[in-house]
Amino acid sequence: MKNKPPLRTIWLARHGARQDSMYPGWRHTAERPDDTPLAKEGHQQARETGQFLRQQGGVDVIYTSPFLRAVETAGNVAEILDVPIRIEPGLCEVLNPDWFQTKPECLSPADLAERYPWIELHYVPRVHPTYPEYEARGDVNERCRKTVHALLEDTWERSLWVGHGASVGGVAWALTGHTEHVCCQLCGLTGWKGTPNHWQPIYSGVDHLSITEDTLKG
Repeated sequence: MKNKPPLRTIWLARHGARQDSMYPGWRHTAERPDDTPLAKEGHQQARETGQFLRQQGGVDVIYTSPFLRAVETAGNVAEILDVPIRIEPGLCEVLNPDWFQTKPECLSPADLAERYPWIELHYVPRVHPTYPEYEARGDVNERCRKTVHALLEDTWERSLWVGHGASVGGVAWALTGHTEHVCCQLCGLTGWKGTPNHWQPIYSGVDHLSITEDTLKG
């Protein structure tokens, strides 16, 4: 008799508030304007996300987009939970040619690990997006489908995946076949528990945050 797959918990988060959104002048002097870091508000959002996840039992591992704002979000959470970070390009921002004239360059895992020692340098990324990407033709959803399939092959019980608006939606679509009740706000969280093809929602929203998109806009 075939063994049933183990129950797992997946937490999916978008990165926190970014520097160029909070302080538009940042881009004028930035060395890498296509790879914005978090604003101080984003760091606070990320820390609050880590504190919430600790209350929920924590996670075993964090997978994150290589873009700096996502890595910094993951880093704040990892510092609180003391868990490894795996940099996975399959969770990256949509490589939209209207936003990026060429494929954006991110810092290497080795460079990032100098600041965030939780990064696993031996981790081999599973999916490498191809520039350019177009959401309208399904590029991001297909990329996220491959990423989800790959990450579910790893051994873990509870994990956090940190991405961007488009990749959060793409991952949710790949997991459940829809994006209903998926929180795509800054540092918004969506959680599921279950097995492949049988994911039950356990949380969706920004109730864990003291700073939300609404308060930032206000």
